[in-house]
Amino acid sequence: MPKITTLIEIGRTFGARDGALRLGYELERGTGLMSRRMRSVQGWERWTLQQIAPQAEASEVLRSRRAGERPFFFEDVRELATSLRDIAGPDGEERARAEANHVLEGNLPFFGSLSYACGFPPNWFQNPVTGQKVSPERGWTTMRFASPDYGDLKFILEPSRFLFVHPLARAYALIGDESFPEAFWHALEDWAHNSPPMAGPLWICGQESSLRIFAWSFALRAFLHSPATTPERCALLFSMIAAHAWRTEQTLGYARSQRSNHLISEAAGLWTVGALYPELASAAAWRDLGASLLREAVLDQFTADGLYLQHSFNYQRMALHLLLWTLRLAQVLSLELPAQITSRTAAGLDFLGSVVDPISGRAPNHGANDGSLVLPLAACDYRDFRPLLQLGATVLDRPPLFEPGPWDETSLWLCGHAPDSASRRPLRVPSASTGYYRLGDEDSWALVHASRYARRPFQADQLHVDLWWNGLNLARDAGTYLYNGAPPWDNGLSRSLVHNTVTLDGRDQMRRAGRFLWVDWAQASGISSATSKSAVPDYFEGEHDGYRRLGATHRRSVQYLPHAGWVILDDVLGNGEHGVRLHWLLPDLPLEIISESPLVIALTTRDRRFRWSIFASSPPASVIIREGRTSQPDPDTCNIPLLGWESPTYGLRRPANSLVCWTRGQLPVRLITSILAAEEFQAELARDTLIVSKDGVPIYEVKILPGDKPRRVSD
Repeated sequence: MPKITTLIEIGRTFGARDGALRLGYELERGTGLMSRRMRSVQGWERWTLQQIAPQAEASEVLRSRRAGERPFFFEDVRELATSLRDIAGPDGEERARAEANHVLEGNLPFFGSLSYACGFPPNWFQNPVTGQKVSPERGWTTMRFASPDYGDLKFILEPSRFLFVHPLARAYALIGDESFPEAFWHALEDWAHNSPPMAGPLWICGQESSLRIFAWSFALRAFLHSPATTPERCALLFSMIAAHAWRTEQTLGYARSQRSNHLISEAAGLWTVGALYPELASAAAWRDLGASLLREAVLDQFTADGLYLQHSFNYQRMALHLLLWTLRLAQVLSLELPAQITSRTAAGLDFLGSVVDPISGRAPNHGANDGSLVLPLAACDYRDFRPLLQLGATVLDRPPLFEPGPWDETSLWLCGHAPDSASRRPLRVPSASTGYYRLGDEDSWALVHASRYARRPFQADQLHVDLWWNGLNLARDAGTYLYNGAPPWDNGLSRSLVHNTVTLDGRDQMRRAGRFLWVDWAQASGISSATSKSAVPDYFEGEHDGYRRLGATHRRSVQYLPHAGWVILDDVLGNGEHGVRLHWLLPDLPLEIISESPLVIALTTRDRRFRWSIFASSPPASVIIREGRTSQPDPDTCNIPLLGWESPTYGLRRPANSLVCWTRGQLPVRLITSILAAEEFQAELARDTLIVSKDGVPIYEVKILPGDKPRRVSD
């Protein structure tokens, strides 16, 4: 497509308002106006307590907080110790000590579940993966998030989020070792010394500035009663908080243009500064601005049915954590917030609760996953969403979703108590208007994505299917891995071919116009229904138009067979000869090829053997790819490096099994995937009909010919 056409499509994607906001931001950067503004306030001497809070004295700032005159989530973390021990269990104290000591040894947490040796205080300007450094003198207004000089800037910025304060705070509450608060204050002073206001690369992003505000505010209160917390150190923190709030305010146009978690974090950060630090001269203005922008953001980014329009479950968790922080702080301080913030937060929690596996607490690794976890206050896996959902229930005074467990710790920190015991609640399913369809029961379920986009999509994954069986994510989303790596790792896992869906002629469903930008959006529709005695849906049927330029439509149906598994039908309808390719991403478990024609493989866990069969209406071929390698032929060899991988969090890539089946022929073409989880169930092709039977008795059948409807024979 000609470049001018692409530019027109990009303009339509962003729209006039967002395009103008982004253009204004880029003009300020490009003309040097922003750089001059930043230079005008450089140096900590411009941010002394006398200048930012003329009526305040450092000793009074500390005294008033120790006396409880400026409330917070908790008064003294040491009073939480008994409840923390009850939640953490018998070895919880020792684990907390080990995690805190790990930090003091210089091994800092990254992206929720990784750790890198950075020193302590860390080398704030070094990429721990590549060893590359960025100069502290380099002006941030001339920088981008990736460069041959320093690699992926996210790896440099992560320690400056100060997320290591949470393991230090947890250990201090349980053990009372004064080395932990001293370590925080030493790191804060070192950061201030090496990164003066607005002067270097660590000031590049308003969102990063806001996330530091949350971490520093939490640390101040966690270590409030420690001898290490002195009036002088409090004055320094006040200066840093004010400088970061001012920095955040300067690029709100960029945050608003993104219509993403950037605006939520920055609005919540400004509101937090205004609410927690009323001594600051700009506190009231920041609080009002933050509340207004937060209302704008939640109404724009969360639908009434709770869908987060970034189409990322991890970013939805991040946004909800920030909203719950704000709502709870408003309760503590008796401050009013717009009612829409509460209602959209509640809706967002309901939606996310409907797509979380009740056994593992995990959600599908759907959408962009950059490793963000802004409240790591529970001894749970990074992918575990139960701490968020339990916190939401506690803050909003709702019945909890889960029985007591380590996931209750976040509620204790923010609310002073763990949730009550959960009563059994009916299985939730997302509203059809969200574009997500959940089928099956609590133990075995599928999630299908079929959206009609009103906002720019971030991944080309229409009709992707996630499959779960007793807590195991059997067919999964690959995640993200890197935004800023060398190709194909420049957000390459957002492409259609790595998702559990069909691609045509090697093309994505949409046209990629940048690392984060898709144009010619594929629009999908779908319906779900209950075809058995179940009260919840067990059947989905839908289609998308991403291949309309090829004169083709992809239609998919998913049938859940209770206790047996699933059958997925893929019809590619249209005319002409095309290459049709089906991909499934499976966990890195022992895999055995039972038959090549039709393709039948067995995937084995400790207690179950899943049989995966694929049938096609025209002669198929298949390949299994692991770690981007295969010994079998594949017609699309250029994309093999992307396949056979999954990324549980940012920067982490580990092996998985990509099962690829392709055929070439005249449309229409049908592919049928059968996944059976018990030996008494069998899938066989009898002439032109696939029959699934239990102990020889048919329970499901469908013809291999495109367009034929499946039929449930019995339950």
